[in-house]
Amino acid sequence: MDFSSTKSLPDSQTWWSKGCSDIIDGSVSVPVVDLMDPNVKEAIRLACEEWGIFQLKNHGIPLSQLNDVDEEIKRLFSLPTEQKAKALRPPGAKSGYGSANISPFFSKVMWHEGFTIVGSSYDDAGKVFPDLDDHARFCETIEEIQKQLKKLAEKVTCVILELLGVRDEENKWVKSNNHTLRMNLYPSYPDPDEAIGLAQHKDTSIITFLHQTQVYTQTRSQVQTQDQTSGLQFFKEGIGWVPVCSDPDSFVVLVGDILEILSNGRFTSVLHRVTVSRDANRYSYAFFHRPSYETLISPFHSPPRFHAVTLKEYDAIKAKDRPNALASISI
Repeated sequence: MDFSSTKSLPDSQTWWSKGCSDIIDGSVSVPVVDLMDPNVKEAIRLACEEWGIFQLKNHGIPLSQLNDVDEEIKRLFSLPTEQKAKALRPPGAKSGYGSANISPFFSKVMWHEGFTIVGSSYDDAGKVFPDLDDHARFCETIEEIQKQLKKLAEKVTCVILELLGVRDEENKWVKSNNHTLRMNLYPSYPDPDEAIGLAQHKDTSIITFLHQTQVYTQTRSQVQTQDQTSGLQFFKEGIGWVPVCSDPDSFVVLVGDILEILSNGRFTSVLHRVTVSRDANRYSYAFFHRPSYETLISPFHSPPRFHAVTLKEYDAIKAKDRPNALASISI
């Protein structure tokens, strides 16, 4: 199956200013946190406690850089399938081209392509970009966004540790180099009710940063229009699935399983999924901030609600029974 037919992305800033209200009716929407706000600590506390997810704006990464990343991801997935398959992820491996690792837990086929980078982008990207200039441009762009997101993840994690009263733990949880960048393409599908882009799941991270890329479609009258439906959705108890509007200048921040364990259940890992569009291709990339594999993960406060596990042990638990991993270590 070849998903390589993609179109260039339009100026998304205009759509964001007028299209978001068409997605969310005003009654329920993801909290927005301004990193430059003097009250940012309180805003993050409320978002993590009550939602497990928030939009982060004024994060310091220029919109031009975000646009460059979007274009490189679009260019990557526009390559012929046989070219991308040269970086096919082997069974059990974490980096390379292929479907999400959550796929075996769901009977419904997930309609997406993924390209995962653990550490440097140069090795796997070198397998798919035959032209040296293309390879260099892609890698330089991806390496720079990884560097910026690492700094941003450290900054937000510091705030979270302050909220939990454990600033002395910073070196273990903030300065980790265990990061993963996952790029995604969700191709259009004739009947979105019969397909899912990415099935419901929770992330194995302290926090995850997600950027959704704007898309457009061709109407029957051949007029280009913005796709005003949201791909990412999160589950809110008592409400159901809530769409997350795509702000081109913001990141979505999601609480992961590791933070739920560390906070002793105070901050809840958010259940989320990605839907597909009938007419438009969607793109996104996620940056997962995690501790080292040998780090012992246990609640900061007592009485503990979870058994202590290393990340390596928890990954193994999740590989066997992903939907019930947290429950299996609950006390």
